Amino acid sequence: MKNHRSRLQLIIASVALAATGWLVCARPAAAQNEGGLSPQEMRGKQIYLKGEAVGGEITAILGSDNLELSGSAFPCANCHGLKGEGTREGGLQPPPLVWSKLSAAGQSALTRQERRPYDAASLTRAITLGINSSGGKLHPGMPHYKMSSDQMADLIAYLKKLGLEPDTDPGLSTEAIKVGTALPVTGPLARIGEDVKLALEAYFAEVNRQGGVYGRKFELVVADSHGDAAGTVDATRRLVEQDKVFALVGSFEPTTSEAANELLKQREVPLIGPVTLSPRQPAVPNPYVFYLLPGFADQSRALVDFINARPARSGGQAAKRIAVVYAENDLDRDALTGVKSQARMHAMEIVAEQSYPAGKLTAAPLVRSLIVKQPDYVFFFGSGDEFTAMAIEMDKAHLDAGLLSSATMIGRAAFNTPASLAARSFFSYPASLPERDDFSEFVGLMQKSGVALRSPAFQAVAFAAAKILVETVKTSGRQFNRRDLIRALEQLRSYPTGVLAPVTFGPNRRVGADSAYIVRVDVEKKQYVPVSDRIVPRAGDQ
Repeated sequence: MKNHRSRLQLIIASVALAATGWLVCARPAAAQNEGGLSPQEMRGKQIYLKGEAVGGEITAILGSDNLELSGSAFPCANCHGLKGEGTREGGLQPPPLVWSKLSAAGQSALTRQERRPYDAASLTRAITLGINSSGGKLHPGMPHYKMSSDQMADLIAYLKKLGLEPDTDPGLSTEAIKVGTALPVTGPLARIGEDVKLALEAYFAEVNRQGGVYGRKFELVVADSHGDAAGTVDATRRLVEQDKVFALVGSFEPTTSEAANELLKQREVPLIGPVTLSPRQPAVPNPYVFYLLPGFADQSRALVDFINARPARSGGQAAKRIAVVYAENDLDRDALTGVKSQARMHAMEIVAEQSYPAGKLTAAPLVRSLIVKQPDYVFFFGSGDEFTAMAIEMDKAHLDAGLLSSATMIGRAAFNTPASLAARSFFSYPASLPERDDFSEFVGLMQKSGVALRSPAFQAVAFAAAKILVETVKTSGRQFNRRDLIRALEQLRSYPTGVLAPVTFGPNRRVGADSAYIVRVDVEKKQYVPVSDRIVPRAGDQ
C-alpha cells in the first residue's frame, strides 16, 4: 500500500500545462427494492423490460400462424415504452399500459373499439389470448404470451406501479438528479479526494447555474472511501443503498476494486470515469463501469508500436531486441502483458524478462546482466524512485539501449533521466498535452470557481467524467432511467472533453480512450515533448 500511495502522490505533479506552470504529466437480474418496488414487482419489471423471468421461459405468439418465439425478442417495453406511456411502432400506435388507463374504460387506439375497464382477470386474458376486456380481439400486431400464473401475477403487480414514483430509478426526481462519488476524504490520500470533489462540485455548479438538464439540477453526494479497497466498497454501498444515488461519477478507484464494481453490477448502478492509475478489467468487462483512459497494458502496446516504426540504431533497422524489467505487482504485470502481446505481433525478441519484489530493486547487477543481452530498448515498469535508480545505473554502465516506461506510472521521475539517456528514452502519456489539445474550458472553470489545480491529473479525469455524464443525460431524453443512460453512453462516439483523447464507448467497449501520446523529456525545462500523434495500439490478426 505504501508503494501504491507513493505512486499516487507522484502523479499529482506529473500532469501540467507547460505554458501556465503545469508539468505535464448480459444485464443481471434487477436488484430487490430498487426505487421502492417490492420483490414481486421487481420480477414483473424484468418481464416487462426484457421478456425474461426467473423460473421458466416466456413465449411470444405472433400472428394468425401462431409463430412462437422467445419473449425476450418481444418485451412489452419495446412497443409500450419504458414507462408504459405508449409509443409509435412501425406506423402503429401501441396504447399506454399505465394502470390508471388500463383500469378505466377506453377506446383502442389501434382498433377504435370501445372497451370496459381491465381487472387482473381480463388483463390476463388479453395478454395470454389476445382478447380485450369487452371480449373483442386485440389488434393482430399485438403478440400474446405463454407464461406461468406466478409470472403473470408478477407482471400485473408491476403494471400497477408502472410509471408511478416507486417505479422511478433512485436519485431521480422532477427537480434533481442525485449523483454520488466515493473519494478518500480522510487518510493519506485526502488531498486528492478533496481536489477531485472540488472539481466535480465546480462543474455541476456551473451546469446548475445554466438551468441544469431539462430543468433538473445535479446534486453531488460524497462518501469517504479512505482510499483503500474495503473503504471503497463501504462508501459505494452507502451511496447506493442509503443515499440512493442515480449514478456514480469520478470515484477514486484503488488498485483492487473488484468488490465495489461487482456491487455496482448487482445493483445496476453506472459509474462513469473512475479516477484510477490503470483500469483493471475482468475478461468480461463490467457493463456498469465506464473508464476514460487506457490501462498500462494498452499504453505499453502503444510504446511497442512506436519503437517498431523507429530505427533502433544508426543502421536504420527497426528495434527487434527488447528487455522488460518490472515490479511484482498487478499493475506492472498488466504492462508486461501489453509488451509481450505486441512484441509477438511485431516479431520482436524479448531477450530478458526480469521481475523484482516491489520496493527492492537492485539496479547495478540487473543492468550488468542486461548488457550481455544487448537489447535495443529496455521497458521498465516500477515506481518512480526505482525508475530513477535504473536510469542512473544504465547511464553509468553505458548500456546502449533506450529506456521506455509510462509517464502515468513513474510521475516526475521521468525528469530524472540522465541527459545522455534522455534522447533515447520515451514514455507513454494517455491524457492530453497542452500544445496538442484544448484545456481552456477545464482551466477556465477551475479558475472561475476558485479551485486550485493541486491534483491536475485526477481533477481533469473527474471534470471529463462529469462532462460525459451531463452530455449523456441530455441525449437520454427528458424521461429517462439508468438503462437509457447506459444506452446513451454506449452510443457516445469521439466525444471531446478537452482534457482527454476523444471518448468512444460501445456495447462491448468500456474504456473510452485507447490511445496514448509518446513523449520524451526535456530534462532542463522539466517538460514533456511529444514525439508522436496519438497512437492507437495496432490490433493483431484475428
